[in-house]
Amino acid sequence: MLNLFHSLKNILFVLLIPFLINGQSNADTRLHIKGKTFNSVGKVHNVSIRIVHDDGVVDTILSNNGKYNLHLEFNHKILLEFECLDDKHYIKRIAFNTEIPNEIQKIPFFDLTINLVEKRLWNIKDEDLGILDLPVAYLNYDYKKKIWFDKNAKYSRIINKKIKSYGIY
Repeated sequence: MLNLFHSLKNILFVLLIPFLINGQSNADTRLHIKGKTFNSVGKVHNVSIRIVHDDGVVDTILSNNGKYNLHLEFNHKILLEFECLDDKHYIKRIAFNTEIPNEIQKIPFFDLTINLVEKRLWNIKDEDLGILDLPVAYLNYDYKKKIWFDKNAKYSRIINKKIKSYGIY
């Protein structure tokens, strides 16, 4: 009877260990981004979020309720594009660099609230529309300080200053 118990215990252990190892490695190898989409009057529903990787992979998710959860792989440069399906808002882009040293196994999740601007609120000149094609930030993770920062802060300030000149924010 004791041998049967040990045999069952060993079989169970052998069957479960791959799931435990695989489950743990999946949880630690991605950047988790949790967020909401708003405009000047509240939550924005039906937002398409395109995830564009530096290696050409493109994925799209749909946020129906104004909330979203993303899981981005480490060691990529990724562009996120938030586009409301009603075509009444401008597209907003945020870039992430998820490159981290191999010894780092996990980084904290990122809380990202996106303010989508309604087209009716802006009177943008045609020659300035190109500024909206650029990401408003290029975020990197400083694993020593354990913080996210805008690597291109000077560039982002120029873009955001131009955007603010139209009366938004």
